[in-house]
Amino acid sequence: MLRISMVSVFTMASLASGAALAQGQALPPMKVNLPPSPSFNVSSAPVQYPTGELSVFGLRKQKDKYMDKDVRVKAYMTEVYECPPELRKCNDALFEKQKAEKKKAMKKGGDALTAPVAVDRAGCRPCDQPHFYVADSPGTKRERALLVADYPIKDWETGDLKPLTVKPGEQVIVTGTFSINSITGFAASNGLIIHKKLEDLKGNMLAEGNAVLPPEAQTIQLEGQAPQIVGWAAHQKGGDSQPKGDKSVPGGKKK
Repeated sequence: MLRISMVSVFTMASLASGAALAQGQALPPMKVNLPPSPSFNVSSAPVQYPTGELSVFGLRKQKDKYMDKDVRVKAYMTEVYECPPELRKCNDALFEKQKAEKKKAMKKGGDALTAPVAVDRAGCRPCDQPHFYVADSPGTKRERALLVADYPIKDWETGDLKPLTVKPGEQVIVTGTFSINSITGFAASNGLIIHKKLEDLKGNMLAEGNAVLPPEAQTIQLEGQAPQIVGWAAHQKGGDSQPKGDKSVPGGKKK
């Protein structure tokens, strides 16, 4: 009993002392600087816009539904691929060599005309096929953006160069086939678009068709809509008897 009483007295004394100290000196409030709460929203873009186009987020969210089908996506242009200057210079020089070899073959005649022209590339690799990236926000990094492969850089009727005029940061509408791989070797595990049409928000055509697909594979077939022919086939007039277009593009022939 004596031991218990002594412990009780000691405890009460300590509490009284602590209370007195607390009453006599107020401790300053603690201020804790915590980082802002993380946002768990995957994207600020809707799955589908009121005008019917998918967002990049919506397309990937429904990946299985749209795989290997034509889709229409509204997004921001984030980057347009440009062949590095030194690589372009190397390929231009190689092209001139090939032209020179062909001229030699024409002068020789005979079997030289049909023989393949072999030119040493000397380590000069080809430029990548034209492609660009789009995303739901203009500042998205390349690894999170959606790749759009193989848009054409020539006019379908004249064969003249037709560079892409849209700039990064502008919002566009891309139509094409959603896939994992393109025919020219592009690949993306979360999907890419094989280009068929690029428009601005006013509906103006910025690029049409595909640089490598045959004409019959370039028709746009959106679910619930009539097929739309794009590319060289859309500009051909007069049928096979009077074809219109340039032979340097898929399916094209000289006027």
